[in-house]
Amino acid sequence: MRFTFVILLFCGLGADAQMIIKAHANYRPYAVAAQNLLLDDYSGAAAAYSLRKLDKDYTGSAIRVRRSNDNAEQDIGFTSSGDLDTASLKTFTGANSGLVTTWYSQGDSTAVNFTQTTAASQPRIVNAGTVERRSGKPSVFFDGSNDFMDVTSSTAKFNFLHRAAPSQISTVTQFGTASDPNNYYVFLDNNGTSNNTRGIALWYDDRSFVPRNNMIVFLIAQSVYALTANNYCGPNQVNLLSLLQKNNVSTNLKEGRLYINGGNEFLGTNSFGSAGETGNASFNLRLGRTANTSDGPMLGYVSEIIMWGGVDNTSNRTGIENNINTYYNIW
Repeated sequence: MRFTFVILLFCGLGADAQMIIKAHANYRPYAVAAQNLLLDDYSGAAAAYSLRKLDKDYTGSAIRVRRSNDNAEQDIGFTSSGDLDTASLKTFTGANSGLVTTWYSQGDSTAVNFTQTTAASQPRIVNAGTVERRSGKPSVFFDGSNDFMDVTSSTAKFNFLHRAAPSQISTVTQFGTASDPNNYYVFLDNNGTSNNTRGIALWYDDRSFVPRNNMIVFLIAQSVYALTANNYCGPNQVNLLSLLQKNNVSTNLKEGRLYINGGNEFLGTNSFGSAGETGNASFNLRLGRTANTSDGPMLGYVSEIIMWGGVDNTSNRTGIENNINTYYNIW
């Protein structure tokens, strides 16, 4: 890079010295490096779904949206500040509704996007021209009836169950209250049809006739679960949930720790069950319900899900949660 300087210096009684610098026409200031985002500081996420940009080097879109009036589809990306491009979203949908057909992963793994090709089961991002929001931020709405999304690729290997593989899921979500008191809402599941095939499960219990009403429940592998305190994580409020799994091979013990809104740890432990659990790590994921149709579909909102597989984030959890809370202002 060449620089040409013209310097004029005037000196005299009562006169201030002046210097004028004129840069060569080809001079360009150095570009300021983009600010680190969550996944730049805490790498290794197997999959990451969000309505904000999580990696400064990510060049893809956030979601793909179907317009309700004519079924046209369009990818929606991010603004220069890393927020969902709601201006483009509203321009595309107009006064119609927008349904999410694909939620793109910003994580390290490829081909792990959440998808839904059935129109009636697609969650909503725009309701009759109005962007769905929670606490001022865009959020994807699941109607509690039949909305769900799958990771369908066989390459989606999330090591949530492997004996030697720790993991973490952090998510921003809000569970709703349905008129049916007999439901519990499956938020995330590995698409197994029974406890014996589940690698991971996370749900909200809204059944008024059971002691765990208004509790977050998590399950890892075969009936390793813990419950939050009754009414601790009530409906219709945005929450940050972090679920950490860490297995101890030497003691044959597996454990899960659920943290809500930066603290309030809930622990569940159990010994390893039958052989073959390591193979269950390859089960794909479902967002919004399980493959078992008797389980309740989710009612509520999801803004962000980040999944680290095979990464021990015990020492990073607080930093990750602080980053998420700074953006979503949850507590």
